[in-house]
This record gives sequence, C-alpha cells and structure tokens, in this order.
Amino acid sequence: MRLRPSMRENYRYILTRVVSKEQIDAKDIYLSISDSFISLFGEVQASYAWVAVMEYSQPYTIIRFRRGYEQKVETAMAAVTNVKGIAAVLHPLKTSGTIKTIREEISKGENSYRSCRVKYHDEWFSVRILPQGWIDLKEKGINPNIPLYITEEDIEDLHYDE
Repeated sequence: MRLRPSMRENYRYILTRVVSKEQIDAKDIYLSISDSFISLFGEVQASYAWVAVMEYSQPYTIIRFRRGYEQKVETAMAAVTNVKGIAAVLHPLKTSGTIKTIREEISKGENSYRSCRVKYHDEWFSVRILPQGWIDLKEKGINPNIPLYITEEDIEDLHYDE
C-alpha cells in the first residue's frame, strides 16, 4: 500500500562543500556529522533527525535530514573540524526541499568557471578561473593533482593559452 504524498516524511537537503587537502570518504563525512550532532544535541535528537549523506563527489556532498532540523544539522556541520583524523571543514551552500534543486546548483557551480592552460615559471599548468576572480592552478602528474596557490602579483606573469 502506497502512502499519500501528504503522509510521507518531508526531507530537507543541504548542499555542502567539503574543504580538505586529502581525499575523504562519504561514510567518514556521515560519521563526523553524526558524532558532532550527538555531542551537541544528544542521541535522542540525532535519532529524530535522520541525517544521511545522499551523494558525495568531491568537493560537494548532499546531506538529507528531516524537515525542522535545518539549524541543528548546520550547527553540527559547523562543529566538524576533522574527518577521520584529516583536517576538513564543511561549508553549507544551499538548503532545499528537493534534491533536484541541489543537483542543479551543483551543475551551475561546475559550469561557472573557465578552464585553460597557463605558462608559469616555464611550466604549463591547467587553470580554473572562478567567477569571483579566483584562480586554481593545478599541476598534472601521476599522483592526484597538487593544487598550487599564486598571488595577485603572479597573475600578471601568467601567459594564457586558450
């Protein structure tokens, strides 16, 4: 027997950006949020919130929970400073009642930067230019990409090849 839509549980979704220097697993993110939630609000409130990590593709994760627990979940995420011993921070970006809206927000964010290659100190790098004017400079190698950070003075020395 199917439940009427009005009888179903209402969920909320938070789009979160995970900032970490190392790769993190979705299960570890869930455990960190859950531990933080329990330490702040107790096990009873945690059992009512039904927090779950729905999707994770670095750097974004979608977190689902019951409606009415928005502030408590965001507070628990703000208290997370490491995930399984790795320094990490969770930044809530958008809260919505549908996962479709959250996925659209992710695709907007991914398409909003411009990619190109630049020559810097006689080496070529892949670059993402974000709408805020930030530049992510990446060095390609055998191991995962190692992000490099440059100053505004260095930006003037960049030679673009689009």
